[in-house]
Amino acid sequence: MELMLPTIEAFAHYIRGAITFFFVFWCFKLHVYKRRSRMMRLLYYATLYLMLSHLKDAVFLYAGWKNSYVLNDFVRTIDMVFLPLICAFFIEGTSPGRVSMRLLSGVVALQASFIVAFAIYPCVGVVMASMAFGYSLAVATIIYVLIFSSKYQMFIATNYSYRENIDVKWITVSCIVYFISLFFYSFAFDETTWLSESLYNVFSIVLWTFLFMFARRHRVVKALKPVEKSEEQRVEVVVEKETPAVRNTSCRDEIFETRLKQVVEDGKLYLNPKVSLNDVALAVGSNRTYLSDYFNNSLNTTFYDYMNTFRISKACELIHKMPQKGKLSMAVVASMSGFNSLSTFNRYFFKSMGISPKNYSLSVMENNKKNQQQGDLS
Repeated sequence: MELMLPTIEAFAHYIRGAITFFFVFWCFKLHVYKRRSRMMRLLYYATLYLMLSHLKDAVFLYAGWKNSYVLNDFVRTIDMVFLPLICAFFIEGTSPGRVSMRLLSGVVALQASFIVAFAIYPCVGVVMASMAFGYSLAVATIIYVLIFSSKYQMFIATNYSYRENIDVKWITVSCIVYFISLFFYSFAFDETTWLSESLYNVFSIVLWTFLFMFARRHRVVKALKPVEKSEEQRVEVVVEKETPAVRNTSCRDEIFETRLKQVVEDGKLYLNPKVSLNDVALAVGSNRTYLSDYFNNSLNTTFYDYMNTFRISKACELIHKMPQKGKLSMAVVASMSGFNSLSTFNRYFFKSMGISPKNYSLSVMENNKKNQQQGDLS
C-alpha cells in the first residue's frame, strides 16, 4: 500500500493539471458564446473564475506552503466567491432576465468581503462564515430553480410546439447534482486523500462537460408580454355581462374551435416544427392571451400537445401510405410530420398511441399483407 501512495499522488497531480487545462480550453470556447445571452455570459464568468482558481492552486507546489493551514483557509475563502457566479447562471437559465448585474455584483462583493476579513483577522470563524453564506446561496438557488423550472416548462408548453434546445430539465439536474457533490466534497475537505481528490476532479470534468455541451445548444426563451385587448374586445366583454342572451359561450367556443382546427389543418401550420402560439394566434385572427386561455380552460390541453396531435395524425397517415410510396425511415416520417427531432417524435408517438412508431409501422405492414392475402383468396 505504501508503494502505491507516490503513484496515487502523481495521478492526483496529473488530474489536477488536466482539469486546469480543461477549464482553460472551455474559457476560450465560451468566449465566443458569451455574446449570445446573459446565461452564457454568466457561465463564461464562472468558468473564467474556475480557471483562475485552479491556476491559483499552483502556490501549493512550493514545499514551504504545501501544508500551511492558514494558506489553505485563505484559498478556501477565495474559492467561495465562485458560488454567486454559478448560482446566478442556474437562476438565469430557469428564469431569464431575473439576475441583474447590479444584484450579482453586490452578492459577489459581499462574498468577497470574507477574503478581506480573513486577511485582517485570519481565523476559522471567518472561513466558516464565508462557507455558511455561500452554501446558503446554493440551497436557495436549488429551491429557486426547482420552483421556476416548472413554471418555465409550463410556459414552453403553452407557447411553443417544440422543446428541443429550450427545455430546462438539464439545468435543474445539473444544479442539484453539482451542489450536492460540492457540499459533500467541502464537508469532507479536511479528510480528503489524493485518491478522493482525483476521483472528485474526474467527476467534475464529466459533469462540467455535460453542462457545457447542453449550454451551447440551449436557446433562451424570454416570457412574452401579454397582448392588450383591443377596444372592440373590451366592448364585447361588457356586452356579454349586460346581455343575458350571449352569456352562453359554448356556441362561440365551438365556432372558434372549428375555425382554429381549419386554420391549423389547411395552413399546415403544424408542419413547422418551431411554430409558436403567436404564429397561430395571428393566423386565426386572435391574440396569444385569449388563445392560451382557450387551450388551458376550454380544451384542457396545452399548445404543445395540441399541435403534436396533428403531427401524430400526419405521421400515422404517412406510415399507412408506406407500401405505396416505399418504406420511409422514422426520421423522415418525424421530419415530414413537423417534429423537431426523432427523439421527440418517438416519445410523443408512444405517449399518444401506446406503441413505438417502428412497431406501429410493422403492425400496419402486417395488416396490409393480411388484407392483401384475403383479397387474393376472394
